[in-house]
Amino acid sequence: MKIAVFSDNGIGRFFAQLFDDVPDVTFYISERNRAGLNVTQRAQYRLSNKAQLRHILRSPVKALRRYRYNHHDNKLDFHYFELEEAVKRNLFDVAITAGERSLYTLSGLKQQYSNFRLIYWTPFTIPFVDMFAKRSFYIREHAFPQVDKFIAITRTCAATLRFEGIAENRIAQVYPGIDLAAFRPRPKAESSAPGVDPDNFNLLFVGKLTSWKGCHTLIYATKLLAAEIPNIHVTFVGRGAQRDNLIKAAQLLGVAGRITFADFVPYEKIPLFYNAADIFVLPALPAINLAEQFGYVVAEAMASGIPAVVSRVGGLPEVVGNDSRLIFTPGDYRELAGKVLALYHDSALLGEVAHGCLDRAVANYDARKNGQKIFEISESMVNE
Repeated sequence: MKIAVFSDNGIGRFFAQLFDDVPDVTFYISERNRAGLNVTQRAQYRLSNKAQLRHILRSPVKALRRYRYNHHDNKLDFHYFELEEAVKRNLFDVAITAGERSLYTLSGLKQQYSNFRLIYWTPFTIPFVDMFAKRSFYIREHAFPQVDKFIAITRTCAATLRFEGIAENRIAQVYPGIDLAAFRPRPKAESSAPGVDPDNFNLLFVGKLTSWKGCHTLIYATKLLAAEIPNIHVTFVGRGAQRDNLIKAAQLLGVAGRITFADFVPYEKIPLFYNAADIFVLPALPAINLAEQFGYVVAEAMASGIPAVVSRVGGLPEVVGNDSRLIFTPGDYRELAGKVLALYHDSALLGEVAHGCLDRAVANYDARKNGQKIFEISESMVNE
């Protein structure tokens, strides 16, 4: 069984690592891949605009027909002629994609040639989230009937698919995975994270500093926590449009001295920050067409052996096991402060919750084990 993996121009290490131990996998990677071309050591089929152009010049009438079929939208297809050639040559038995354009192209090829199975790796927790974008909704209508299996990244996502009318037998659920060798418990005093004092009670945020990540909620909570925890300190790791506003809010509230903005940190250094922290916080906010689907950083923190306190948004509650001690109302900085204080004042509770997070991460978010589950789903489809 030969498996092809796609994600348009956005295949990153998070997705690619699921297939590190899966046999006979080839990644179909565009030369424009935003995460770079070194996301995997597995076989790669490089997709290029030059190759597409050669196909078009050889068959201009066919290219024009495809363009008209796509309603004169050249951003629907993903390397159509290159993938058609691969399909004609039977280069794969199963195509797995996490990208909507490749989903569209592969669904059309599957309908025409019927010689491979199609899996859509889907994260969405908001029903019909693609209705807010005309092209995305068109892709849904065109492609979904051709999908053999939807792999939902959380049970929350699977429930959303069922709500949308996708039949139960077309849905499987497999969590994303993280590298448990990189993200694991280490003594706090040995973490040596830049700018983090291990003698402080350290809170940590990792991610983009954007409005929907809810970082301001953590700034406001810090004001309340500072009155109760003399050595409280918060570290923000990441960049984003809200950085200056967050700094201003911290200054206005008089807590600027208790907050560090670490800016960009190389990915291989991030485990040091988890291991230096006492609690991780992801205070995401909901939006009409946007929500935290899974939160890799939450799984990384849990695997590092620290509690992850999250807002009740998207798939986040499920990731922490729906543990009420770790979940607060989005935007409610007072409730967030209360969750942190409960853990701070009870070291036994802090240890218990930390162990629970670690156990859940090891049991559910191991990239290698979850990749094997995807392989087994693929194999069962081919053998049907």
